[in-house]
Amino acid sequence: MSQSHSQAHRSSISQHSHSVSQFINEVEELSDAELIKQVNNLKQQIKILYLENEILERTIIRLDPSLLHGLQQALEYATKLQSTSSLNVGSFVKSQTSKFNMDSLISPSRMLTSPSRVSTKRVESSAKVSGTVIFGTGPRINVLERSELVSTEMEILISNLEKARSKAAKKHALLKAQLEEIGVRVAEVEKAVEMFNQVVLVEGWDKIAQRIPAEIWIRYMAEWMKITDSQIGKLRLRTSTLNTQYSKLKGQIKVKAELSESLRPVDFEKLKIENNECLEIIDRKFQQLGELKKMTGDANLNLTVHKKAMMEQNAYLADIFETIKTKQKQTVELDKERAVIERQADSLEQQLAVVQKSREAYIAPDVLEYTRARATAADLRRSVALLENSVRVQQNALAALNNKLGIIIIN
Repeated sequence: MSQSHSQAHRSSISQHSHSVSQFINEVEELSDAELIKQVNNLKQQIKILYLENEILERTIIRLDPSLLHGLQQALEYATKLQSTSSLNVGSFVKSQTSKFNMDSLISPSRMLTSPSRVSTKRVESSAKVSGTVIFGTGPRINVLERSELVSTEMEILISNLEKARSKAAKKHALLKAQLEEIGVRVAEVEKAVEMFNQVVLVEGWDKIAQRIPAEIWIRYMAEWMKITDSQIGKLRLRTSTLNTQYSKLKGQIKVKAELSESLRPVDFEKLKIENNECLEIIDRKFQQLGELKKMTGDANLNLTVHKKAMMEQNAYLADIFETIKTKQKQTVELDKERAVIERQADSLEQQLAVVQKSREAYIAPDVLEYTRARATAADLRRSVALLENSVRVQQNALAALNNKLGIIIIN
């Protein structure tokens, strides 16, 4: 085993020195622009190889992590082997690399690239066989297999991302609910403190005794306890309702999960047939609904016409009722007037009867007697006027005598 190992080591050193010498010869034939382009290509290929190695490592860890047990020892051995081969060809490399820095191109963990060919050589694969690391040519991975590995890793990453996103959303909702609860508690505490300051410290302060009476404090605490008990009862009722709803929804989810486990493709086909039948029924119902809408539109049109006619009839009927009320009021007023006129007519009939009786009993006097009566009445009026004048004169004289008598008595 040690002999095969030394042979493999010598063959590796010879191949490495031959590739390095070939690479140095080809580098001397390149211009600066081509060399920069080649270096950029190497960097891009190294980046791609790094991503491929990372995906392969993820795949191996996911499928069989035991395959990576001897990988670190293989990498360390490859590094030592690469360092040994570099020392053997160091004198030749130093003479040819005075202008170029080859440390970045000849790396123990990267592939050697030929500038004349854009394709890259694989890094020698390693495997751990009976505790000894042996270098050989491993199986190649084609483009389809790489694409499949990348797709699988992307699906896994997307699934993990969705799980993390769902977990973060749940945590965010929980934190938001906790913040809302803390905000409600803070508002209630601030409200309680404000009420306490207003009721106990401000309104309960006794200016005469310069203190807060204990009765106010006890009464406030008793009222506050009553309010708290009522709120606790409401919250308990609400909590019980929410727990009932939660248990109900949990049972529904459990039933749906059980049903989803017991479903078969035949059930989906049956459900599909039932859905098609339901869609046909829905189409028929939609057609019937369209016909019913058309009939409803015609009925609404007829209803509008009859409603308009009915409104006109109602307006005409309202006018008739108003006219009837007016006529009734006029009838009442006319009845009152008729009663008054009847009373007036009765009184006038009575007066007429009296006048008729007086007319029947009246006898026209003689003209001479009438003249004498007129003369007698004129004489009597003159006599009355003379008597009134004499009375006024006597009253004035009496007043004067009374005045004189009063003056005399005072003296």
